[in-house]
Amino acid sequence: MPIVAIIAVAAGAASALVYATLLTGSPAAFLLAYLAQLPLFAAGLWLGTGAMALASLTGVVVTFLTGGFVFATIYTVANAAPALVVVRQALLWRPKNGGVEWYPPGPLLLALFALASAVFAAVAIAFAGHAGGLEGALETFIVETFRKLRGPGAPGLADLDVYASQIARLFAGVVAVSWLLMTFVNGILAQAIVRKAGVNRRPSPQMAEIDLPRWLTWLSAIFAVGILLDGFGGFVSRNMMVILVAVYAIAGLGVVHSLVRGLQWRGMALGAVYGALVVFGWPVVVLAVLGLVEPFANIKARGPSGSPPQN
Repeated sequence: MPIVAIIAVAAGAASALVYATLLTGSPAAFLLAYLAQLPLFAAGLWLGTGAMALASLTGVVVTFLTGGFVFATIYTVANAAPALVVVRQALLWRPKNGGVEWYPPGPLLLALFALASAVFAAVAIAFAGHAGGLEGALETFIVETFRKLRGPGAPGLADLDVYASQIARLFAGVVAVSWLLMTFVNGILAQAIVRKAGVNRRPSPQMAEIDLPRWLTWLSAIFAVGILLDGFGGFVSRNMMVILVAVYAIAGLGVVHSLVRGLQWRGMALGAVYGALVVFGWPVVVLAVLGLVEPFANIKARGPSGSPPQN
């Protein structure tokens, strides 16, 4: 077996085994499972799309052997297939002005948004026959989970239905955002690893180069109005807005990276921004607004130019 195939199979098996730790039920396993895509991304960004496909297939087979059909299906949808799509797009290039132009980071972010939206739509359609649709199914799931965690007769169970209803309104969107960020971060980490090792196929995309199209703003406006609706339309609009806020917040980080590049204290400034996001959370709204207005205000053009951007 060629060395490329051996590495790809090993990467796929490593990804599957990391994901299979979920079967232990350990809380730490849920955190570890977030890194299941890392070996897949590393294999693809190092060895190419063919190796990535082999790694993904290996991961699916191993998860099937360890956890069964449903477990392997979830792994495929949440890890293998999205990583394969992102790597395939990331390695696209075309000649330009005597050099090479690689697939830009903005469309890569849009690809993640499209995948998250497609999975959300598929799940919503799949639960259309359930009482209350996907929102009703999530409410039931949350109630049952809370009751198992708190035990029978625990205080506060009388208000459980109210809390579950409130959480279910946005739960699907929050899960989609968690997946989107997981994929985004794993891709960045994998590119950093292969670049550090000197085996990267493409140069690292720059955060400052993330640009979103104007049509996404009009789509956001439609969902913003849809929040006022009742029933299924309102549920879909609310959760799509949660996903869009995350997408625009990432684009807003790109604006921040662009504005501080070339400055001596850029590391301190970026550290403060990321630290505020982790500690307080609410700055994500400011970043989302920055990402939303950038296609129209062109804020990046007002920042330093001609200086090395940040990875």
